[in-house]
Amino acid sequence: MEKKTHIVCANALALSIIRPTTMTSLLITVGSATIGSVLSDVDVKDSVPDKLFDRLMVSLITIICLGLVLKYILNIDIYNILMQYNKYFSYFISISIFITMAFLGSKTPHRSFTHSIFGCFIYSSIISYGFGLDVLIPFVVAFLSHIILDLFNMRGVALFYPSKYRLSFKLCESSGKVNDFLFYIFLISNIIILTLLAFKY
Repeated sequence: MEKKTHIVCANALALSIIRPTTMTSLLITVGSATIGSVLSDVDVKDSVPDKLFDRLMVSLITIICLGLVLKYILNIDIYNILMQYNKYFSYFISISIFITMAFLGSKTPHRSFTHSIFGCFIYSSIISYGFGLDVLIPFVVAFLSHIILDLFNMRGVALFYPSKYRLSFKLCESSGKVNDFLFYIFLISNIIILTLLAFKY
């Protein structure tokens, strides 16, 4: 399916399951679901997610190099400073590992690691370490919704990666009338859900 369909599907499911009651919870749910819905396609060469994580990886390496320069030339130990703020340190470690795994995932064949149960477990474990259930649940829902939607496509997904066997229901192409239909159904669902949630604020 197309990126827009994955995004609206993931958000409709995540919002339905979590039913956020505050604006903060709503933003966390939507943000996490959106990331989870597009992360799987980081393995599409030259896609927006692929380019993004290439840049994030370069940025991460630059930050690590600057940290080493500060430590060994200026005697400023960023690592120990972050350790004093355990919450922020776990965020940094989780985000760093997540960026690294997304970057590595972008170098795998399309619909293999990043469309598998194994990939879902790896990314979910990283998020769980740094951010907890508020971010984890919408991410997992979105990630799995992406995989399930792609199972209907002709090409299929390597659901049991590292096995190369691809599972496919072979019901539709990744773009076309089915994709358009699902996009509008989930878009309308999002509008209805957000309207209902608006009355709770």
